[in-house]
Amino acid sequence: MNRPPASFLELELVSNLKANNQLAFSKLYDQYAAILLGVITKIITDKTEAVVLLETTFRRIRLQLDQFRPDKQPLFLWLLQIARTTALDALKERQQVKAAVLQLAETGKVVSPVWQKTTSTSSIDNHTDSVDPQLKALLDAILFKNCTPEEAAASLGLPVETVRQQLRVAMQQLRTISRT
Repeated sequence: MNRPPASFLELELVSNLKANNQLAFSKLYDQYAAILLGVITKIITDKTEAVVLLETTFRRIRLQLDQFRPDKQPLFLWLLQIARTTALDALKERQQVKAAVLQLAETGKVVSPVWQKTTSTSSIDNHTDSVDPQLKALLDAILFKNCTPEEAAASLGLPVETVRQQLRVAMQQLRTISRT
């Protein structure tokens, strides 16, 4: 039996993807996920983070599908470019987070290394006691116990949306404290 040329199959897959065909997305994932994960893993060595970035890559693929032009480049190269960009963005974001070294102790006080202490940071230490104890427990669960908002909600016995709102409030309080 004669098989259609690969370019024809690729065009058919792309047209099905653009038509929002779920089966086409499954086929795309099955065909390219392992390769794209390998590319992401070369940039981000943490396997768990790489898998999350693979999911982000496929979300970006879905969102940017209208921008793909089969006459300009092969599908694989386009997918590869999105995966690589996603991983590099995550790496850049990670490096920016490392640059801003600011930590919270389990008591809720802001801790920073001695070489970064300024008068404004030490004044933060004096004001963090004004953060609500329930909000401190929430921050502790998310920041120190590595919980997701959903896990923190379950451990604190609160609805997830309430936890998300309280997390926003806690972050606003910390921002307000840091400005004084």
